[in-house]
Amino acid sequence: MNALILLGSPKGRSSASFTLGAKLADGLRERGAAVSDGFAHHALRSGEETGRLLDAVDDAGLVVLSFPVYIDALPAPLTRLLELVAERRSCAAAPPGTTRLAVLVQCGFPEAHQCDTAVGICRLFAGRTGMRWAGALAMGMGGQLGGGIEKLPGGGKLILRALDMAAESLAKGGDIPEEAATLFAKPLIPRWMYTFIGNLGWRVLMRKNRARRPIGYRPYEQG
Repeated sequence: MNALILLGSPKGRSSASFTLGAKLADGLRERGAAVSDGFAHHALRSGEETGRLLDAVDDAGLVVLSFPVYIDALPAPLTRLLELVAERRSCAAAPPGTTRLAVLVQCGFPEAHQCDTAVGICRLFAGRTGMRWAGALAMGMGGQLGGGIEKLPGGGKLILRALDMAAESLAKGGDIPEEAATLFAKPLIPRWMYTFIGNLGWRVLMRKNRARRPIGYRPYEQG
């Protein structure tokens, strides 16, 4: 099986999306799949690179989108690339269901359900381009992935287990198991702790940059 991990984060290899995608790719390779990766924001810089990535999508039996949530949706470069995929498939469509589409998505909000709209967009894209929807792994608190999965609370065991379960099923031609999605969505730490750490980080940045206004300052609020 040929699999393509399609990265949507503009941060590239330093992103949480790459970290998650690389771990899933390892699991697929261990089970005999040939896996490559592509970066939407890099590919769109030239027509030649765009064409290569579109060809890679055509050749893949499994495409995995790995991206962060931007305003309830996908990052703009990934959205644009999917538009190009849709245009190409409308002109020379592959037989329905020959390509599967799965998703790895994370957001900075505490709750995994904040990813639901983005997942719904991807599911709709799959249906309209003749791809077979293979499910999604969605998680909140994605900001904690910056240091690597193994450095998460508990060694990131739940996330690693979810990715391994997903890789096993996808490599066999199946979908992401519901159990894996449930594990992946579990909060890494209590919500109050995540919020506290996040707010503290903002205050540290304000002090570092000598911000003079309070964190709640809203100069353009009507009222």
